[in-house]
Parts: sequence; C-alpha cells; structure tokens
Amino acid sequence: MRGWLVGIVVGLGLLGCGGDDVPTLTYDEWAERSATAQCSHARTCAGSTLEQEPCVAQVLDSYQQVEPTLEGAEGARSGCVQCMRIRTEELTTSLDSGCQRPPDTARIDAVCGAERQACLGAPSLTP
Repeated sequence: MRGWLVGIVVGLGLLGCGGDDVPTLTYDEWAERSATAQCSHARTCAGSTLEQEPCVAQVLDSYQQVEPTLEGAEGARSGCVQCMRIRTEELTTSLDSGCQRPPDTARIDAVCGAERQACLGAPSLTP
C-alpha cells in the first residue's frame, strides 16, 4: 500500500521539476534582479566601492529611463528583458562560484549587444 503512495509522491514531484522554465516577471522585476546581481557582483568580485543601495538605484534608474522608448518598438522590451535575464544568470553564477567563474561576456554580448543595444545602452552604470 505504501509503494503506490510513494510512487504518486515521486511522480508529482517530477512533474514540478525539470524544464528550463523562466520565471514570468515584469520588466521592473527583471530590472530589480539584474541591478541587484550587477551591483553584488561589482562589489564582491570586481572590488567596487560603491555601496549596494546607491548602485542598485542608479542601475534601476537607467532601466526606467529607457523603458518608455522600448515600449514604442515592437519586441524591444522583451529583448531587453531577455538581456537582463541572461546578465542576471551570468552574474549570479559567478557570485555562486565565489567569483571563481567569470561571467560569460560572449553570452551576454550575444543577447544584449556589445554596447548593450538591447536595452538602449542601459544600464549606464558599470560599477
């Protein structure tokens, strides 16, 4: 009797796992995550002396400034969100490695553009 119960629990657990599902977040939520990751990485791995809170505020401001322009161009906003997502993934992976693994800048540049074109140059701050 217990075997079938364990099977159901394992089956339900597997249904909730797997896949490369990207969380559905708003532009502002991705901007917040991206800013937090960027500023944490800058302080922890790159030796920035800029405090976390002012850094995040500056990065968020640069994303907020370009958002109205991105909304006016078809697909531009989603391209910027994808850029923020990839940047966040790379910076978080670097932080999780204790700064031993540098961010894959080629991957970031492939999605964001070498001059951050996907987000119209945002973030303007490179802490």
